[in-house]
Amino acid sequence: MTNKIDTFSANSLKLLEKNLVEFENKYIYNLSIYKKDLRAILGQKFHSLICFYIKGFKVDKLLLDLDNQELSYWKKLEEILKNIKNDFIKTEYSFLVKNEINGNPYYLTGRFDAVYSKEDKIIIYDWKTLNLPKDPENDLQTVVYLYCAYKIFNTDKIKIRYLSIEKLDFVDVEFSKIEVYQQKIEKIIQKLPEYC
Repeated sequence: MTNKIDTFSANSLKLLEKNLVEFENKYIYNLSIYKKDLRAILGQKFHSLICFYIKGFKVDKLLLDLDNQELSYWKKLEEILKNIKNDFIKTEYSFLVKNEINGNPYYLTGRFDAVYSKEDKIIIYDWKTLNLPKDPENDLQTVVYLYCAYKIFNTDKIKIRYLSIEKLDFVDVEFSKIEVYQQKIEKIIQKLPEYC
């Protein structure tokens, strides 16, 4: 019996593009080794903190969980967020977008860290713990997020902003062409036999 997967995230597509066997082991057969990643733990802390802050909740108790270095990151980040927090539409915006290849449906899933609206432009924020993507225009997260944002918000006036929490550096990628994004996504999915 063959297990079929029809739902893909940017991370699962990255793994599928890199190595079909590893993709199958992790996402079809649920065989993976848990690795404790301190960067991921830091990212989780800051995602929660930013989310509560943007929503207007008191974050004093969350700050108690930060060490001195993390607290210095937060103070600098708070300076940026305090003047723009009212323009965020939503934080932790989960999505599921349906499409099909050769009559076979597939779904793209993920979560925008925050969605910001300024004038008539939608900006998808993605908080990065340290480093920004090396090639942000071609990063699969950019491709999937801009493709899905276009489908969800029904506009091409979109960009993704990757913001480094530690470095307070950012990079923006403007929406390009829906067909280019779809082709990149589907070329990877078609590595699976059921989509050929």
